[in-house]
Amino acid sequence: MAGNVRLIDSANINAVGDVTAAPVANTVLDRLKTINTSIGTPLQAGGTVILGAGSAIAAKVGIDQTTPGTTNLVSAGQNGTWTVQPGNTPNTTAWLVGSNDDDYETVAASQTDQVLGATGATGDKLTGVLITPATTSPGAVSIKDGAGSAITIFVGGASSVSNLVPFFVPLGNGIVSLAGAWKVTTGANVTVIGVGKFT
Repeated sequence: MAGNVRLIDSANINAVGDVTAAPVANTVLDRLKTINTSIGTPLQAGGTVILGAGSAIAAKVGIDQTTPGTTNLVSAGQNGTWTVQPGNTPNTTAWLVGSNDDDYETVAASQTDQVLGATGATGDKLTGVLITPATTSPGAVSIKDGAGSAITIFVGGASSVSNLVPFFVPLGNGIVSLAGAWKVTTGANVTVIGVGKFT
């Protein structure tokens, strides 16, 4: 037969993939077993990998950003300081979140149809009324939308309150006038502060 032929005792050969408790010395499986033993239990089944102290990066974990903001619901187009805008407005101008109901007007006792605001107008918003009784038998308080009918928000009368602590009458998220300025009428011994957005 042409060439060189080398005879090997198959009893000393283990195929990679064989499960062998005691592989033949100096075979591939024997060397792998030695390396695994030298590394120790962290890489063996059920072991715990302990990372040493230091600043080197051992591993990185990421999320699927194939479709930014959709796949794993994260999307960021910048870092550092952010300026936030409502809705889909671009992040270019700072904005302040606050209440639009920042106007108020005082109404003395025994007033009739006092306009809230400098002139008042249709579209004004009345959020609520702070009522302060001067006695335990104060007069009534009512509001009016333009020239519409009076709406009583506090009946008042004899012994209608037990103390002189002011109390607030909220009007939902605010009611908008449809017929002109909001007007307030107060009885005797009761004053009012109207809160809302007035023209």
